[in-house]
Amino acid sequence: IGRPWISSVLKAAIDSSDDQLAMRWALPLVSFGETYTDFLVKKTADQRVSEQIGVLMQILLAMSRFPGYNGIDENISDQPLNFWYLLQEALVDFECEAGDDPEAAPMVAATKAAIKGIYLEVLRALVSKCAYPPTETWADADKDEREKFTSYRRDVGDALLNVYYVLRDDMLSLLVDEVASNIGAFSLANWQTIESVLFALKSIGEAVPESEAVHLQRLFSAELLSGHFMPVLQTTVDPSDRVSQWGLTSTKMSMLSLIGAYSEWWKGHPELLLLVVPCVTSSLNQPALVQTAVAAFRRICDSCRDQLTGASDSMVHLACQVLSAGAAVPAREQQRIFESVAEVVMAQTPDKQAAALAPLLSSLAGALGKGVQFLETAPLGISPADLEPYLEPLLGALRLVDSLARGLQFSDDIEERAQLGDQEATMSLTSAAQCYASSSEMNEFRELLLEVMSRLFSLPVWNRDPASNMAQIDDALLECLLDIVNSSTRRGPHVMDLRLDNVIGFIASAWSAVIACPVSNGSADAVAYGARWSDQCPAFIQSISQLVTVLATAPSGCWQPNRPSIESSDRMLGSVLTRFIDDIYMGISREAPLLATAIEQQPVITEYIFDLGTRVLQSRPALFACLERSAVGHLCEISVQALSVPNRLALRPTAYFLTALIRLSSSVGGRTDVSDLLAVLWAEFGPIWLRTTLAGIGGAHPRSLLPNLAELLFSMVKHHPASAKT
Repeated sequence: IGRPWISSVLKAAIDSSDDQLAMRWALPLVSFGETYTDFLVKKTADQRVSEQIGVLMQILLAMSRFPGYNGIDENISDQPLNFWYLLQEALVDFECEAGDDPEAAPMVAATKAAIKGIYLEVLRALVSKCAYPPTETWADADKDEREKFTSYRRDVGDALLNVYYVLRDDMLSLLVDEVASNIGAFSLANWQTIESVLFALKSIGEAVPESEAVHLQRLFSAELLSGHFMPVLQTTVDPSDRVSQWGLTSTKMSMLSLIGAYSEWWKGHPELLLLVVPCVTSSLNQPALVQTAVAAFRRICDSCRDQLTGASDSMVHLACQVLSAGAAVPAREQQRIFESVAEVVMAQTPDKQAAALAPLLSSLAGALGKGVQFLETAPLGISPADLEPYLEPLLGALRLVDSLARGLQFSDDIEERAQLGDQEATMSLTSAAQCYASSSEMNEFRELLLEVMSRLFSLPVWNRDPASNMAQIDDALLECLLDIVNSSTRRGPHVMDLRLDNVIGFIASAWSAVIACPVSNGSADAVAYGARWSDQCPAFIQSISQLVTVLATAPSGCWQPNRPSIESSDRMLGSVLTRFIDDIYMGISREAPLLATAIEQQPVITEYIFDLGTRVLQSRPALFACLERSAVGHLCEISVQALSVPNRLALRPTAYFLTALIRLSSSVGGRTDVSDLLAVLWAEFGPIWLRTTLAGIGGAHPRSLLPNLAELLFSMVKHHPASAKT
C-alpha cells in the first residue's frame, strides 16, 4: 500500500475525476482498511509501519475529498464513510484495553494524537463535501441525483458524530469559530459554506454534553442570536427569484435544526430561551420553514417545559395566533404546536394553568361555534366530496382540541404514584381536580364541548337521502370525536374530563350514527353499512377499552370526586358493551352466510373485540357479569367460530380471551354472580371449545398457531379436568 506507484495512480484518477479507475481502487482499499482497523489503530504510533499507515490514511482521505458532488457527478466520496466509523470504534476499544496501565499511557497518548490529526483532516473534508453544489449544478441535477446527494448528506451527518467522539472540544472550537467569523458576512453568494458548518454542528448535537460551557456559549451568545441568527431568519427575497430562495431557505432550515438539536443544552441556559424561542416562532409564517420550525419548537418545549413556565402566557398567545392564522400554518403543524404549548402550561401549578389556558379555550370555543354554524349551511343531500369544505373548519378545530387534550395530561408516573398512595402525587392530583372544577372558563369549555359533540349527530346535513332517512356521519369526524374522548379520559383529573354518563351517552349516540343505515339483503345499502361499521368499529372498541382501563385503576376518589362508584360504572359500561357485542355479532353475521367465513373476512374486528374482552376479564371481571346473557352468548359463539379459523389475527386474541376466561373460574373469590356465569358458559360452550382446540392442534391449523392453542388446552384441562376426560 505504501508503494509510490499506488499513490500516483490514485492521484491521477482523482485529478482527472476518473470515477471508474478510482472506484476500482476504492473498493479493495476501503475493504482492507475496514478489516484491519484494530491493527491500524494499534500501530499508528509505531515508527516501523506508521509511514505506510499514513499513506493509506491519506489515500482514504483523498477519496473522501473526491472532487464533485456525491450522487450528482461522483460516487467515490461515500465509500470511506464506514471506515471512519470503524476506526473510531477501534480507538475506543484500544483505550479500553489499555485501561489505567501507566506503562501503556505514553503509547495511548501518541496513538490518540496521531488519530486526532487524521480526524481533523476528515472533519474538513466532510464539512466541505456536505456543502450544497452551486445553483447551476443543482438545477441541472435530476430528482434521483438530488435524492442521492441528500442521502449522502445524512450519511455524512452520522459520520460527523464519530469524528466528534475523537476530536471533542477541538471539533466544536473549529466549527464555532467558523460560524462566528463568517455569519456576519453572510450573503446569498456564499451561503453554501456557512450552511454546511451549521449542518455539521446540528449533526453532533445529540453527542455534545449539556454541561458544555465554552464553545456553545459563543455560538448561542445573545449577540449572535439577536444580531445574526434572527436577521437571517427574518430575511426575505423575491419569491420569483428561485435561486436566492433556495439558498436562503436551506440556510434557515439548518439554523432552525441547529437550534432544535441543542434543546437539552437550552435547559441549563434559561436566560437565552427568550431569544431562542422568537427565532423559531418567527419562521412559522414562512411555508417552506413551518415543518422545521415546529420540530425545533417541540424539541425545546419538551426539554425546557419547566424553564418556559414563566413564558406560558406568550406561548398561549402564540397558539392563539396560529389558530387565527388558519391555513397559513398547515393543520398538522398547528396540532403539534398546540400539544407542545399545553405541555408547557402543565408544568405550572393548577391555579396558574387555568389562568394561562383561558384565552386559548376562549379562542377554541369560538372556532368550534363557527365551525358548527358553517357546517349547518351545507345544502341537504350534498355528496361527501362536496361536504368536505363545509366540514373542514370544524374538523380542524376539533383536532386542535384533541391535541390540546393530549398535551394537558398528567404523566403516567404521577397517576401511578397516586394510585399507590404517594402523598405528594395525590396532593398534586387533588389540587388540580379542585382547580379544574372551580374554574369558570374550564367549566364553560367542557359544557360547550359536550354540547357540540352531542349536537353534531342531529344535524340534518347527514341525511343525504331524505327519502330514506339514512344518516351518514363523516368517518373522519367520528374518529376525531372519539380521539378527544380517549385523550381526556384519564386516571387523573383533566381539563376536559366529562362526566362518565355523558361520555358513555356520547359513545352510544356515535355508535347509533354508525349503524343507522337501513339494511336489506343484496342491496347497495347493505354493502355501505358493512363498510361503515367495520371501518369504525376498532375506534369505538378502543374508546370502551380506555374507559375500562381508567375505571378499573382509578375509581372515584379525592382527585375524581365526580366519578361514579365502581358498581355504577360497571352497570353503565355493561349496558353499552352489551349493545356493542350484539351489534357486532349481527354485523359479522351479515357479511357471509356462515359465521366462520364472515370472521375470516373481518379478522380485525374479532381481534379488537377479544382484546377488549381479555382486558375486561383481567382488570374488571365484575363488569363481565354486568353484560346481558345475550351478549355473552354472542361473544362465545364468535369465539367458537374464531377458533376454527386458521387466521392469526382472529385466533390468537380469541385464544387469549378464552384462556383468561377459564383461568378466572378458579379465582373469582366471593363473586358468586361471576362464578355462576362462568359455570353456565362452560357447561354450554366448554365441550365445543375443547373439541375445536383439539382439532386445531390435530392439524386443522398451521404450526405457528399451536402455542396459543396448546396454552388454551392446558388451561381447560387444568381447570376442568372432568370435562376434559370425557
